[in-house]
Amino acid sequence: MDAITDSDLLASFLLYQKELQQFLTHKVNCAETAADLIQETYLRIARYSADGEIVNQRAFVFRIADNLALDHLRSRARHEQRDGGLVEEDLVCRQPQPDSMLEGQQQMELFEKLIYELPPQCRKVFLSCRVEGKRYSEIAAELGISARTVEAHMYKALKHLKDRIDFL
Repeated sequence: MDAITDSDLLASFLLYQKELQQFLTHKVNCAETAADLIQETYLRIARYSADGEIVNQRAFVFRIADNLALDHLRSRARHEQRDGGLVEEDLVCRQPQPDSMLEGQQQMELFEKLIYELPPQCRKVFLSCRVEGKRYSEIAAELGISARTVEAHMYKALKHLKDRIDFL
C-alpha cells in the first residue's frame, strides 16, 4: 500500500468539499456555520501530518468535519443552557410599547387631518378605495362618475398626501 501524503489529504478534501458542505449544512442546520466548519476542516487537514496510517481518505475527511460539527453543537447547547435557552414565542410581549403606541396614534391623527384637507369628492374616492378596498369601477358606479375621474381623484389625493407629508 502506498503512503498517503499531505497533498493526497488536501486533494481528498477538495474532492469531497461540496458533499461535506451538504453534510454539515444538514447536521448544523445553518449554511454559514457549515461554511465555517468547512474552513476549519481544511485547516485541520492542512495541519495534519499524514504518515500513511489512513486507509479511507473520504472517511477521514468526513470524520474530521463530523467531529467539528459535534463540537459546535455541544458548544451551542451549553450556551443555550447557560443563557436560559432560546426565547420562546409565547414569552415575547406582543403588546406594543407605550411610546410606539403614542407615535402611531399621532401619525394616525396627522393622516386623518391630511385626509380631511382633501375636497369632499376626492376624500370620498380615497376612503372608498384605500379604507373600504373598493375597485375604481365600483367607486365610479357608486358615485355616478367615470373610472377615469376616480383615477384622477386618487392621483390628486395621493399627491396631496405625499406633498404634505414631505413638507412636514
